[in-house]
Amino acid sequence: MSTKPENLYSKDFNGEIYKSAAEEHLHALDVQYRNGLYVLAIYTSGVAVECILKGYKMRLEPTFDSRHNLYKLWKESGFSAIIPHRHAERYGNTLTDIAIRWSNSHRYRSENALRTFLKRGKLDRGIKGDFVKENARRAVNAATDLVTIGILRWKN
Repeated sequence: MSTKPENLYSKDFNGEIYKSAAEEHLHALDVQYRNGLYVLAIYTSGVAVECILKGYKMRLEPTFDSRHNLYKLWKESGFSAIIPHRHAERYGNTLTDIAIRWSNSHRYRSENALRTFLKRGKLDRGIKGDFVKENARRAVNAATDLVTIGILRWKN
């Protein structure tokens, strides 16, 4: 009998582990951005958000989920319930800021490949200067906002 890899790893994760990973990733993405590692900064930003959302989802339904869709994770995690109603639109927009810039496949991209990805998504429009750097800044800020509120609202 063969065990699927996801079954082996699923026992290693719980909400607290995901939350801690999200917090640690915030520190990494800040360093990456400051050092001009924009592909990694965008990738890590998405992973940080994915971690905090998976942490909240695990608290509701403790099953491993290998999907990387931030919109679905947002919905399934109940994350919107921790957002004060008056800030719902702002955080919804923040989720969109990261979701349109992030792809799990960024882990395989060079900066030139990321540049192509961003242009294809028209994320270079209206930006003077280095649009890769600007998109990385926006991703880092979005991740920082979402992970920070997730950590602040986390109750054991």
